[in-house]
Amino acid sequence: MTPFEYSPESPLRRVLNKLDRISWSLGGAFLWVSNICLLAMLGLTTATIILRPMGLAPYWMWPWTMVFFIWLSFFGFFALYARLKDVRIDFLAERMGMWGMTFTRIVSDFATLAVAGVLLMQVPAVLATSTGIYDGATLPTGEELPRIALSFPLMLSTALVAFTALLDLAKLVAGMPENSASLHPEI
Repeated sequence: MTPFEYSPESPLRRVLNKLDRISWSLGGAFLWVSNICLLAMLGLTTATIILRPMGLAPYWMWPWTMVFFIWLSFFGFFALYARLKDVRIDFLAERMGMWGMTFTRIVSDFATLAVAGVLLMQVPAVLATSTGIYDGATLPTGEELPRIALSFPLMLSTALVAFTALLDLAKLVAGMPENSASLHPEI
């Protein structure tokens, strides 16, 4: 069940469901951004393979391929979590009944918060060391991409993952069901 298939009764549940719908929709948007990064990465790689034997492959193609790969991974981090495409052990939890599903929900949310917390604690160090440019990733203005632009999607995704885990815990306390993913939610 997605947050769009749930109809809450109480005001608190309506607010939580609205936040859950926003998180779910952002997960879809991040999934699209990840797919666009993949398409750009594959396009640049294909162009490099085709153009290099002809001596026509510009230097900036390879650095931008790497930038899109990094962004694909970092934007995909939140997309996978929000759209429930991460590793799940429902087959085991379901054998333990309702208690098992609740237990794994709590454990996974707290584990997620622990990992997100560690990543977010590293933000000051990342900001301090992300100075300068990413060599060769030339922008249309002729300048090169600032190195911090590589880390920003990870920081954003991590914050959104932490928010979504906290939201799921709030939903659990409010007695709301856990989201479950369809096979292909974008179709």
